[in-house]
Amino acid sequence: MIRDAQDYGSLNVHMRSQRTELFTAGTYNLLASATDYDNLRQMLANTRYNDIIGSEMVKKYPNLLEVDLRLTQHFVDQYSIYKKYIPERAKSFIDSFSKRYFMNNIKVIISALHGADQYEDAYGMLLNLSPAENEETELLFKSQNIEDLISKIQNDELREALESAVGEYRFLDLVYPLIIAVDQYYYGQLSKELSKLTGEDRTKTKLYFGARIGIQNIEIILRSKAFNIAPGMIKKWLIATKFCPLRTELHDKLIAAPDLKSAFTLLRDESAFRDLALRLLENLEQEKPPLENYDRFADQIIIHKANSIFRGASFNVSVFPSFFFLKEMEIRNLRVIILGKIHKRSVNEILDKIVLV
Repeated sequence: MIRDAQDYGSLNVHMRSQRTELFTAGTYNLLASATDYDNLRQMLANTRYNDIIGSEMVKKYPNLLEVDLRLTQHFVDQYSIYKKYIPERAKSFIDSFSKRYFMNNIKVIISALHGADQYEDAYGMLLNLSPAENEETELLFKSQNIEDLISKIQNDELREALESAVGEYRFLDLVYPLIIAVDQYYYGQLSKELSKLTGEDRTKTKLYFGARIGIQNIEIILRSKAFNIAPGMIKKWLIATKFCPLRTELHDKLIAAPDLKSAFTLLRDESAFRDLALRLLENLEQEKPPLENYDRFADQIIIHKANSIFRGASFNVSVFPSFFFLKEMEIRNLRVIILGKIHKRSVNEILDKIVLV
């Protein structure tokens, strides 16, 4: 315990101090209740985001891509600053975790090449990372098509994972198999590093990332059922790791469930994700699309896990990814509010898309 406190003392202090500055539910209610965009600009001028996006917010018609770029750069800059406080014993794990942001760049480019996003807008969605990652991102962004992109991937294992998914991508005409291949590679590498952790590092980090992996596997199963994907293909897409909190038998039951309502009921009765299942069942009761707001419901669960990491003495590496997930959600919420006011959405419409941090 003494060694943990020595190794993580500085990181713990910095992460806790930054966490206390995150917007509260009251702040979100206040921002969402702004009478119009001008009123929102005045409110944001009194927050730390004035220094980040203030010069764009003073314009009558802000460049939203520039706002996005500044918000994401602020996130990356903070990440780089506090990463320096990671003790030597956990650096390998955090280096592996940090690849998430480069993987996100790859997924953005894949989606753009497929046509899911406007290609000219995709560049503004890419994160500015290390010089080597930026160089590879630039190279990948110039790809002519999916096959050309895959051929330029420098990591052999990731390239092979994407090559194995191209057939399904072409057959289904869905970008989903390629996105899943990226996630499978990422979580496979992360799980290897997680296995090397010991003590509280391993225990706390396993709880946090176990929940993330479980949520991801649930989403794969439910969205695949909505697309009537063959059960055998769904099983291939799951993230296979001992850190997933869902039993193999439950995976099989969920895949075999005759409809989404049956799958939701299984989740409610036989998993640790009862709250998620209850919200999905509410969709059915209210005659909404079954998976409406799935991402928001899932993020709320992960936020609960991230916040729980900070209870008591947080002398372990999980405080770092947990805080930056909370920060990621705050930035996403801010985007929602800005867009909501520009497009003159009601307070309730905006708050319905907010994930409370």
